[in-house]
Amino acid sequence: MKLRERNAKTISLRSAIFVAIAAALIGYQLAGWRVTVASAARDRARELMEADRAFDEATAAEGAEGWLSFFADDAVMLPAGSDVVVGKKAIREFVQKRFSTPGFSLRWEPIDAYASGDLGYTYGVFKSSRTDSDGKRLASYGKYVTIWKRHRGEWKVALDIGNDSPTPAARQMD
Repeated sequence: MKLRERNAKTISLRSAIFVAIAAALIGYQLAGWRVTVASAARDRARELMEADRAFDEATAAEGAEGWLSFFADDAVMLPAGSDVVVGKKAIREFVQKRFSTPGFSLRWEPIDAYASGDLGYTYGVFKSSRTDSDGKRLASYGKYVTIWKRHRGEWKVALDIGNDSPTPAARQMD
């Protein structure tokens, strides 16, 4: 009887050790998976920040064509004070009017980005400028959100929305 009890205890102890080791290995793998997923999301967010900055640079250098080069064919724009603009052709017509305004410029700076899989977003602040009929420079400021999707390995704008903000207050020195 004692031998049978001792064998049962040994088997029970071995089973418990096996279960503990298996649980530890599974936990380790899951933790590694979470780190891998988080790392991939950070990498994609970094890619989006770079894409958004390149989008700004292309727009500054090439105007409407630089702007359009980052849009997907089925993209949507939700411009402040205007109707929804759907499709790259309609977006081209809309932005060419703005970019042909004398002295027009548009610059922005992304603040943050998030990506998961083939979708992501950036948001930030912008400044647009133009020259009025008296030759005076006028500026307006705003904020934006851009939703991006990966298409053939490239981030393309799927949806862009911007709206005006008050003129930033001058920084006060302490």
